[in-house]
Amino acid sequence: MIRKGLLSALVFVFVLGAGQAAAQFLAADLIYLPAVAHTNGEGDSRWRSDVFITNVDAVDIDIAIVFLETGGVENSSVFIDRTTWLGGREADDFGFIDTALANIPPSGTVVLRDPIGEYWATVEGVRHSGAFVIFAYEADSLDDDGTRVVKNAIVNSRVYTPSSFYVPDPENEGEFLPRSGTYGMTLPGVPWYNLADPSAVGDNGDFSFLLLTGAKDDPEYRYNVGVVNASDPLTTITLAIQPIQGNGEPYLNNDGIPIVRTVTLPPAAHMQYNDVFNGLGLGHTPDDTILKIGFVLWTSGGNEPVVGMTVYGTMIDNKTQDPTSILPAFAYPYNVECQWPSTDAKSTPNGSYPRVTRRPIEIPPR
Repeated sequence: MIRKGLLSALVFVFVLGAGQAAAQFLAADLIYLPAVAHTNGEGDSRWRSDVFITNVDAVDIDIAIVFLETGGVENSSVFIDRTTWLGGREADDFGFIDTALANIPPSGTVVLRDPIGEYWATVEGVRHSGAFVIFAYEADSLDDDGTRVVKNAIVNSRVYTPSSFYVPDPENEGEFLPRSGTYGMTLPGVPWYNLADPSAVGDNGDFSFLLLTGAKDDPEYRYNVGVVNASDPLTTITLAIQPIQGNGEPYLNNDGIPIVRTVTLPPAAHMQYNDVFNGLGLGHTPDDTILKIGFVLWTSGGNEPVVGMTVYGTMIDNKTQDPTSILPAFAYPYNVECQWPSTDAKSTPNGSYPRVTRRPIEIPPR
């Protein structure tokens, strides 16, 4: 069965009036870490990712991780079985095993150092960057059919590269000593309930799109954008990437038409658009530019599709390659009644709260 939804106009007007809260709701049993890497970049940069997983539940938990490689390729096959997954118990038939992911105690944290390099980099033909999908559940509760006792974790990553620099030699004036270190950025994992949702358009706001601020592009900086199709494994999404000027007006092409880039991501795809403004046909943009990324349509072969996505931005210094992470934001404020609906609330095309209302994916059977 094929379903389609046309949900976002390409020209829009909106008002940003709500401040960002200092804290975020990040705990969940299903989390999308939108950018992980074990790859070389511009200059002599060699990007690696460390992943931090914290048990915020009251019992021991296990963790299972699936890798979605980048490049806009369909990754739905990884949800057929567990042969490419990383988990903590051999008895659960994961393709890769790290025993640190089993029996994580309450308030305990596990740090995975360069997990792509440790595991997936050994797989022939797999790109070495993309996204992680992370499942948390009560320790040793994963059944053969893939059911689990869901528990909560918080996930963060640090993406970094080694660096060399010089410091003054205290014993020899005018001379310098070589030193080594790293630079990079952090990204938090996105809980499944915080995904942009094409059905979450109603009286409380439009949560079918996300905003990225500080979209600067000039000789000193460039801007990258990453997108994750976080829908169920049978759903393809089409998104519009639209730059907006600091005065709230869209950028226009030579014919006076708003500039929009439409991109299609197959099921479970990850894609990073490097130097995104070149792809949009724009020259330099000031740092009061924002990007709106929202749903245009989606198609699915499933009977009960769950459609969602998340994005991230990166502003990169062209001289040092130092990145600054830009987290996505909804254009509407937090609303307690909207975010925590009553138990009889239903998801409808005019849904009233900003969340995917069911988990898009689950762990496959053994």
